[in-house]
Amino acid sequence: MNDSSGPAAHPLAIGVDLGGHGIKGVLVDSGGQLLHQDVVPLAPQSRELEVVEAKIQRLVETMRASHEGGVSAALGLGVPGFLEGEAKVLRSSPNFPGWENVSVEARFAGLLGQDIVVENDANCAVLGERWIGGGRGCDNLLLLTLGTGVGTGALVGGRLLSGARGLGAEGGHVALYPGGRRCGCGQRGCLEAYASGPGLAMTAMEAWQEEGRPGKCPATTALEVFAAEAEGGGPKAEHWASRAIERYCLDLAQGIAGMVHLLAPEVVLLAGGISGAFARIGAPLQEALKKRCIPAFSARGLAVRPSALGDFSGAYGAAWVALQEASPATDSEVRESSSQ
Repeated sequence: MNDSSGPAAHPLAIGVDLGGHGIKGVLVDSGGQLLHQDVVPLAPQSRELEVVEAKIQRLVETMRASHEGGVSAALGLGVPGFLEGEAKVLRSSPNFPGWENVSVEARFAGLLGQDIVVENDANCAVLGERWIGGGRGCDNLLLLTLGTGVGTGALVGGRLLSGARGLGAEGGHVALYPGGRRCGCGQRGCLEAYASGPGLAMTAMEAWQEEGRPGKCPATTALEVFAAEAEGGGPKAEHWASRAIERYCLDLAQGIAGMVHLLAPEVVLLAGGISGAFARIGAPLQEALKKRCIPAFSARGLAVRPSALGDFSGAYGAAWVALQEASPATDSEVRESSSQ
């Protein structure tokens, strides 16, 4: 898929990140300078393949037209789910029912009329942060996307951890509570079932019921859980929303600790919608993580912080992989550009 005409043919790149509640897009130059960005909302009931295809097509057309005179840009797409092999076949996507055995790269290339590079969304996010975000200069980096699901992307020794057939680094589907809640992947007790946005909402419902309160829990989303706590006067040990958030931090810390022991990252970045509440969850999360990590892994200070690129980490990473495909850089070039 490399363009033999070299970097001059694609000085720009469009990166698209498919999320459960929105599709983000950026148009950037080869140095990561943002030229245009956009978001297309995506309702939970509108995640069918054909609906999403139409929305991505319109978004890409908008990005192409956003630059004066139109642009010829490399294309990259980040998708959630289990993306296999060089053909980029999406075997399944827990939060996108019906997306099974989809040849994503070939399908979108035909739809958009040009080659496109497809990568797992969390992998895109960690690559975007390494390129121009909070992971610059970091060769051992772990990123978790905390949104509709829980995605993980990791760099080990400066290289993306992809595993056999590209299916590796799915930390969201490591069992936190064997036999626990049903996860969208079909298994039970996955980290995703507890540390995602819907997972926090479920924990809040349990905390509400534990208090013997009548009726349904008023918070049905993660955002509503944080809002309920704020309306109740802030963190209070006796408040159901506070107890849910504290329990969420313990669960997330337990999941991260296992990944820290396996990968020994220098930095852990949190992306996705829940990372927007880092001011609330950061301190209890880091306290719980310190207690769960072997001292050798945290003695020199394990940095845990929100992603620098916010909701657009994945879109920037998708643009980066597109630029690499159009004009591959050497490892040293990648390291240099990522640390500037």
